[in-house]
Amino acid sequence: MNFIGIDLEGVLIPEIWVSLSEKTGIEELKLTTKDISDYKELMKIRIGLLRKNHINSNLLFQIASEIEPYEGAIDFLSNIREKYQVIILSDTFFNLSAPVFKKLNYPTVFCHKLLVDDNNMITGMEMCIEEHKKRTVNYMNSLNFNTIAIGDSLNDLGMLEVADTGILFRSSETIKNKYNKYFSCDTYKELSDKIYEIFLTEKVNK
Repeated sequence: MNFIGIDLEGVLIPEIWVSLSEKTGIEELKLTTKDISDYKELMKIRIGLLRKNHINSNLLFQIASEIEPYEGAIDFLSNIREKYQVIILSDTFFNLSAPVFKKLNYPTVFCHKLLVDDNNMITGMEMCIEEHKKRTVNYMNSLNFNTIAIGDSLNDLGMLEVADTGILFRSSETIKNKYNKYFSCDTYKELSDKIYEIFLTEKVNK
């Protein structure tokens, strides 16, 4: 049996917070998990910037609703879901990214919840579990699945490490150079071919 755990932002869709940065002109909001590995610390910075600049959740939710999957992402995801068991493992928020999940034809997603107060100000986040990406892949390993983990950022490295095969997709040059033990590619065609090759090899070996 074959399982794929795949990240969302930067892999299947553009980074929502980068889009917010471009909309507001706040450069610090361009920081992502390619820059900061501690997601809690990154969110603390983001929420602080929103409060400092008096930006409520409405603008962020509007931008998230307008996000479109990368060209080729919908077909790629549909194709692997037909052949393998797939879960999107993301540090996004279910209530924020619901519109893009619809555009991706409602895949299975493990992610968090964004907390918003009565004044529509973002106050924090409710995490599903600590290290949910790594722990999910580890659990699938324990169920005797052949596992592939696909991500682009520092917060994906845990699941790449425990998967049978870790793949970096459209990652930064810094991450690719530092973690060059992982196969890296930038197109869905390359990614699809690699997945097929890996699982075909696993089948032959068994």
